[in-house]
Amino acid sequence: MPAFVPLALLAAFLLASSAAVQQRAAAHSRYVADDEARAVIPGPSHFFDLVTRPLWLVGWLLNIAGFLMQALALHLGTLTQVQPLMVTQLVFALPLALVGTRLRMARTAWWAVGSICAGLALLLAVQGEVPAHAPLDRVRMGIATAAIALAVAALVGLSCARRPAMRAALLGTAAGLLYALSALLLKQTTDVTLTNGLHATVTHWHAYALCGVTLTSLWLGQTAFAVGPMAAAITAMTITNPAAAYALGLLVFDLPAPRHPGVTAGVAVAATLVVGGVFLLSRPSALPRPRRTARR
Repeated sequence: MPAFVPLALLAAFLLASSAAVQQRAAAHSRYVADDEARAVIPGPSHFFDLVTRPLWLVGWLLNIAGFLMQALALHLGTLTQVQPLMVTQLVFALPLALVGTRLRMARTAWWAVGSICAGLALLLAVQGEVPAHAPLDRVRMGIATAAIALAVAALVGLSCARRPAMRAALLGTAAGLLYALSALLLKQTTDVTLTNGLHATVTHWHAYALCGVTLTSLWLGQTAFAVGPMAAAITAMTITNPAAAYALGLLVFDLPAPRHPGVTAGVAVAATLVVGGVFLLSRPSALPRPRRTARR
């Protein structure tokens, strides 16, 4: 098993734990405590309110740990290999969200989890050996960054005056795009740091862009959790992130696109299984069920 696989799965678990904890803190923020407050996007006051909550800070520490594990995974693997594995955040988030409740996962949710895991295993199997440090095309990276920035701005604009579920999905999609861009910048920053040392990192623009993109994606993610149902937000993020990252990996790095019919078909089937599983998790039949009580 390649070394980046367990690191990526550990990162996904830590980030899922962070999302579950931070969502509980965001849902109890006094700035989004009622339906009327959800009519607008929470501003900076919402963020500063979260900073004062110990539960949200615990989630933030888990986020940092997951971020570091993801950085190591991206250093050892490629964007097209690591980011699809981050879909398992959703798989981990399901049982974590039920901790401390009287609910259990529905049978539909278990089928969805199986579909996602099968799709990811197939994707890793058909990709084969891919160089972890392929050359970067700086022109394409600039174009991709500008395109993502415009798309995020458009999604945020469209999210205004929408119903909570649609607003959460639009903001979740915007956050997912920035997560993919953040992964690209994280890989470049980690590679520079581990290859040339910390002094080279502070003089490289990737590190500063990473800070800006990460903070913006954090704000959008927290806002998506706050303005609508978690299922809509996390489903949009979970699908958008690996899809955008896979496209970025092929576009920005000099990586060969799948051309063999067997590989292309394998990637298509894997994507169908993963996306189908994610959508299945967003259906009402996948919602948690009350635990069965033992008969006396």
